[in-house]
Amino acid sequence: MTTPTITSLAPLLDRLFGEAEAASEATEAAVADLSDAERERMMRSKTEYRDLYGRLKDAPLPVSRETGALLYMLARSSRARSIVEFGASFGISTLHLAAGLRDNGGGRLITSEFEPSKAARARDNLSAGGLIDLVDIREGDAQHRSARYDRSRTA
Repeated sequence: MTTPTITSLAPLLDRLFGEAEAASEATEAAVADLSDAERERMMRSKTEYRDLYGRLKDAPLPVSRETGALLYMLARSSRARSIVEFGASFGISTLHLAAGLRDNGGGRLITSEFEPSKAARARDNLSAGGLIDLVDIREGDAQHRSARYDRSRTA
C-alpha cells in the first residue's frame, strides 16, 4: 500500500501555514489604511486590483487547512487528471491540488500567479514537496492571458 502524497507533505504544509499565521499582522498592516468598502471596490475593479495586489505582494494569501484538505479530497474523489487554478500565492492550495493529482496517478495542474515573486515562492514550495513536475505556473494577469488566448484561437 502506498502512502498518500498529502501525508508526506505534512511537515512542509505545517511550516507554510505557520509562516502565513506569523505574517498575518503584516498582511493586515499592508491594507490597514483602506476601508472595507475600498478593499471591496479594489478587488472588483478591473484596474485597481493591481494596486491591491501590489500592497500584498509579500504576503501569503493561503487557503485554510480545512479548505486545503477539501481541495485534496475533491481532486482525489473526482479522479482529476487536469486542474486549473487561479491565484497560487505561495502555493499552499497548489500543493493540495497537486498532491491529489499525484495520488490519482499523475496529471497536470495549470495555475496562475499575478505577482512574480509569489510565483517564485510557489515554485520553490512545489519543488520542496516533489510536485513541481505536475504543475505549470503561469505568471501575470490571468485576465490578460485569457484575452490573448481567445484572440489567438479566432485568428
